[in-house]
Amino acid sequence: MNIALETGRIRLRTWHMEDLQDFYDYAKDPDVGPWAGWEPHGSIEDSRKILSRWVNNTDENDIKLAVENKESGRVIGSIGIEPDGSRPDVKGCRNLGYVLGKDYWGQGLMTEAVRAAIDYAFRALKLRLLTVNHYTINQRSRRVIEKSGFTYEGTLRSGSVIYNGEERDLCCYSMRAWEYWAMRAKEAGFSLELPENTDRIELENMQREFIEVDKDVTPFGLDPKDMSFERWLERSIAWRFVVPKPTYAKSTLYILNSQHTGPTGALDLRHYLTERLLNGGGNIGYGIRPSQRGNGFAPYMLGLGIEKAKERNISKVLVCCDDNNPGSAHTIGDCGGELENLIDGLQRYWITI
Repeated sequence: MNIALETGRIRLRTWHMEDLQDFYDYAKDPDVGPWAGWEPHGSIEDSRKILSRWVNNTDENDIKLAVENKESGRVIGSIGIEPDGSRPDVKGCRNLGYVLGKDYWGQGLMTEAVRAAIDYAFRALKLRLLTVNHYTINQRSRRVIEKSGFTYEGTLRSGSVIYNGEERDLCCYSMRAWEYWAMRAKEAGFSLELPENTDRIELENMQREFIEVDKDVTPFGLDPKDMSFERWLERSIAWRFVVPKPTYAKSTLYILNSQHTGPTGALDLRHYLTERLLNGGGNIGYGIRPSQRGNGFAPYMLGLGIEKAKERNISKVLVCCDDNNPGSAHTIGDCGGELENLIDGLQRYWITI
């Protein structure tokens, strides 16, 4: 694998044997390795043996990347995206590890590098879950992890035994795919708003665009069905509390909005699953405005919608799409969806919250 990721100040890339001296220079430092649990390298030959394994590694599930300082061209640390030994049977799960040379601490470089690694993990590797840990004594690592948006799971007492036999408590964090997309959506200025809090003219324009382009408007609740805007809005609000048929579920319609794009799509969150929804519509129906399709906004909206489901204490959501809709299937997969089955041309995915 030949990987190259760039940020403003650093480059994450595949290791080369030519990096040996840089690797040894930071790996021999007694103030570097022990913080991550490994013994400082005693000689350049120690570094050569390890680097050779990394350079010749063919396991695509075990990725080791050099952290290169773009200004100097020197390798100043490393990042790994590797199997999580605590969750070997969880599909699409990897663990993030990193180390940085002491001369570069306190400059925000590792936070920058970790952000790039997280993007790669969820956008390129399509992971469902990314985990990361730090020892309780390593507060610098804690700050990097917290700035990066991971969720704290707890502290595993005596969670690791390091090279000298010392037991260390391990602070554990993770990030689900949908959490990643919700986080990036907010950074891009997107939010889910209730229709009554959305500019009426802009919202009506979006509704008309959906109706003109799509034979069937998705989500269903966005379609006014020849009702006046006032009547449609009343119905949308009412469905949060009552439903016209027992086969329907109470639901909340949200509008995806941003300052730059205005109303960009709509998402219908069903508060529970009826038998009909279990076999068909699922917990979430969503659609991107036709003129905004192809811009990568769909996983933003789905991630934000799953966050709304979490606020309702829903533990997992069912999201469905037609089997001839690869775009929607990719979006659901990006957010961590696991395909359960195909029923009458409808693919049914579950996303764990």
